[in-house]
Amino acid sequence: MGSGPYTRAMTTENSGAPDGRAPSGHDLASLNARFVALFFDWVACLVFIYTLSWLGMLSPDPFLQTLYPGALFIAYYTFCMAVGTQSLGMAVVRIACVSAATGDRLGFGRSLIRAVLLSLVLPALTALADPYHRGLHDRAAGSVMLKSASDQPR
Repeated sequence: MGSGPYTRAMTTENSGAPDGRAPSGHDLASLNARFVALFFDWVACLVFIYTLSWLGMLSPDPFLQTLYPGALFIAYYTFCMAVGTQSLGMAVVRIACVSAATGDRLGFGRSLIRAVLLSLVLPALTALADPYHRGLHDRAAGSVMLKSASDQPR
């Protein structure tokens, strides 16, 4: 069993409470917060790539220019979820991505799976139809999005 702030704070389709709380009382992240965090992170990646391009540090090849933002986004999200539970956008809106089984961070492999699927956009849109807001990327990675531990009622 994990030892993070979200230990025993997971939810799944079968064990989540109908009121939007995980069994331990942690609130699930709202779709609005999830999309705002994603938008924030995507814009940050674009600004970084455009700055590097403007400085002449990236190849001017149009094909590569279209690949850079997606590649950076995947690398950034994989790193953030592998070493912690939040990206910069998630920290701003006070949500966290944790393992649905243990409540700890995802680790590299599951973080990479989640980041690649999330970058395809369609898996994220499937969260609109799920009662627990888990998209295909969350299901494949075994993750769940919760409000940050600091925002939980005591």
